[in-house]
Amino acid sequence: MTARTSRLDMRVEGARVTLTGRIDDSSSFADLPGKLPVGGVTIDTTGVTFVNSIGMREWIRLIRALRERGPVVLERVADVLITQMNMIRELATSVEITSFHAQYVCAACGHESAPLVDVAAHAETLKTMKAPKLPCPECGAAMDLGDFPERYLSIFRNQ
Repeated sequence: MTARTSRLDMRVEGARVTLTGRIDDSSSFADLPGKLPVGGVTIDTTGVTFVNSIGMREWIRLIRALRERGPVVLERVADVLITQMNMIRELATSVEITSFHAQYVCAACGHESAPLVDVAAHAETLKTMKAPKLPCPECGAAMDLGDFPERYLSIFRNQ
């Protein structure tokens, strides 16, 4: 089932939710918990392109409502969402993040992208607030995080 709230599409398949679009002042997650089975839920946000402060407030309300029902797993977290989540301490302990996108840049060829970072594979590195080096899809050289580590990695400090 797919529901559209303004500029945000929500696809629910069992205990899995896929979000695509903008999480902003026109987004509402109020009905979403009722569409999900009781227990754990997995949310894929790779398609989220924008988040503003009101959207973040709604996101926090959603996470609180869902975690009362069971574990909340976030996978393929969009870079625009992971940077916002890093500013909210509560989210570091209330969800499990399995993977996220981050802005990377290749010093060798200048290529920029937002590759997927696997949290389990890089857990020890992430805990130290260091971004893993990832291979450039253009030239194969090691890419570096293209922003301050705190913007992406603070949430992993205590996990």
